[in-house]
Amino acid sequence: MRTKTHWFQSETARHPEEVGRAAAVRAWRGATSAVRTLAEDGPITDRSGGHLALVQELLLFAVQYTDRMTWLRGLEQETRRRLVEAMIKRLADGVGENAGDREAGNAFLARAGERLDEYAGVAYRQEDPGFPAYNILGARGCQTADRPEDLWLHGRLAEVEGPELIADLRPVVDGLLANLQAEAGGSSALPTG
Repeated sequence: MRTKTHWFQSETARHPEEVGRAAAVRAWRGATSAVRTLAEDGPITDRSGGHLALVQELLLFAVQYTDRMTWLRGLEQETRRRLVEAMIKRLADGVGENAGDREAGNAFLARAGERLDEYAGVAYRQEDPGFPAYNILGARGCQTADRPEDLWLHGRLAEVEGPELIADLRPVVDGLLANLQAEAGGSSALPTG
């Protein structure tokens, strides 16, 4: 799958909200693709709506990764907050639309805060989430799919789908952040030098 990592008008400064919404679109594509692959390779859920619930866990993993990338790049706290908030809101809208229930989007928003707190305590190895973060993804994904003891699903999420989602998302986030500009004075929101 070809991924666009740059804007059509790259010379135009982008606001954090635009970058967050664009990252949300890419995360949605990656998460739904991962769940389709899982569904083709084996039974991943026995309940109605289980696929969307698993997509949501992958989306939350993508959000925490994007948040961590912005932090590692030294974005100002307010810029980072606005970007991540816009990403989460756009994903919550998508969850609500796909579930046919706005409350599903609100539940996603509530769970996002919990997951970000949970992932915040995990140390990264440079830009790689590493085993502890992937392990949380596997465990939460199994709980979400109502298969808490499913070692195959846990392993696939932690060892295959999670790393593939990050490998797909990393260049996109890098490209989007390259066009991020602070609102004051049009200077870059990223540190230079």
